[in-house]
Order: sequence, then C-alpha cells, then structure tokens
Amino acid sequence: MEKKRNPSPGKERHPVLIAFGEVVRRRRKVQGFSQEAFGDACGIDRSYMGGIERGEHNLSLINIMKIIDTLGLQPSEFFSGLDGRNPFGIMETAIERSEQVANEEHGGNDPSENPHSP
Repeated sequence: MEKKRNPSPGKERHPVLIAFGEVVRRRRKVQGFSQEAFGDACGIDRSYMGGIERGEHNLSLINIMKIIDTLGLQPSEFFSGLDGRNPFGIMETAIERSEQVANEEHGGNDPSENPHSP
C-alpha cells in the first residue's frame, strides 16, 4: 500500500506543479514504469521524482525535458496532458484581451460579432 505524503509543513504546493506532477504520474504508469525505474531512466533520484509527482518541486527545464524524453514524447504531446487545466487563468485572460482588442479594432463592442462569445 502506497503511503500518502503531505508536503512539508508551511509549504504550499502550486496548482501548476500539482497538475504537472499528475500528468507525469499518469504517463509513467501508462508506460509501466515504477517510480524508481522511471527516476533511474530519467537520471532523477526516485525520492525527488516522488516530489515532482506530488507537486512539491519546481523543476528546471532540463529535468522537464529528461522526463518528456524518457516518456518518448514530443513536448507538445506531453503538455497536451495539461490542456483544460488553467491554474493561472492565463488562457481566459489572453482570450478576453484578444477579443477586446479585436472589438476595438473593428470599432464595436457588440459581442454577437465575436465568434468566441457565448
């Protein structure tokens, strides 16, 4: 039985790191890797890999690419696992801003003219 761990006391896990870790764990399991074997294949310590999967570590790009390469994926394929998750609200903000700019450029604020409006 796998022991559930909590992050260090007083250490808040960021939603982006949690989502990233969930994708790593899911893809690792689909490929049949144990956490230890996957860490070895990536060149990342097993205990550190566990922290990644729990969203406790903010990884460097080098380690992100090691994980993606070990999974045999393209970066775009790996990150598609994060599609639909938006812990920052970045996409909604970007879409709203682009719609606002488009409306201003076309001289109107009529939402019916915007194909992305509900």
